[in-house]
Amino acid sequence: MEISDFSIETLKAFVTGDDSPAPYLSGSEMVKFFNLFGVRDVYSYGNGGLPNGGSRKDYAVTTLKALNGTAQFKPMIEGLVDSRRSSNYEEIADCINKIIMHDGYQLEKNSSGVYKVSGAEMEDKVDVEAHFQAIHEQIINNIRNAKFSIWVAMAWFTDKDIGNELLQRHKAGLNIQVIVNDDETTAKYGLDFGSRGVEYYKVAPLSQWGKKLMHNKFCVIDIKKVVHGSYNWTNNAKYNNESITITESRELAEDFSQQFIQLKQAHKKS
Repeated sequence: MEISDFSIETLKAFVTGDDSPAPYLSGSEMVKFFNLFGVRDVYSYGNGGLPNGGSRKDYAVTTLKALNGTAQFKPMIEGLVDSRRSSNYEEIADCINKIIMHDGYQLEKNSSGVYKVSGAEMEDKVDVEAHFQAIHEQIINNIRNAKFSIWVAMAWFTDKDIGNELLQRHKAGLNIQVIVNDDETTAKYGLDFGSRGVEYYKVAPLSQWGKKLMHNKFCVIDIKKVVHGSYNWTNNAKYNNESITITESRELAEDFSQQFIQLKQAHKKS
């Protein structure tokens, strides 16, 4: 997140508490506040107080500019409207929104009533984990931690343990969708999710040479996490040398979600 110098000049009042509804912060309190977001300054009571002996307003502007454009700037903005910091946090949020709106950002309440920054080109934080052992357990843990949706595109799905975990999440109200390859293996050994109320598709994509294999092996969780790799969700896979990658990235998850939708469309055309 990055805002203009003009916005920073206006925002400083909500750090210092001067001429704004935000709580007043002394020099030492400002240092402690910024320390929460990675700033390593120290308030020196016997040596001029603030770094470089400057005023509170100058220190606020200098530090805001130092944080601007870094990964810590967004949580710092959210910290200014934390309900634990002041009782009038909603009023402060309204005022700050009038500043950062010019930079394409907005403070919005999430489902827990906590203000989060949205808008503009928010940096997509990417977290990647590669797993070569205990893959079965990793898949189940990620299914259990899902909050909203689980979309599975799996060439073959015969693992009842993973299937039961998906059914439990379905019963909990999550959006569960499963796509598998339409072949003899699925017909003989596949899990019948359709009879349990889960959206279930058997796909045999067509090409100019006829039917081809739906060989995808990925799972999109909450449109922000992707589990993919060589591991089919089958009983045999537990005994093979396999690997998966678990990637938390909104952009990547959206790409895989689009592929999932295309596979569903292929089912409807077949």
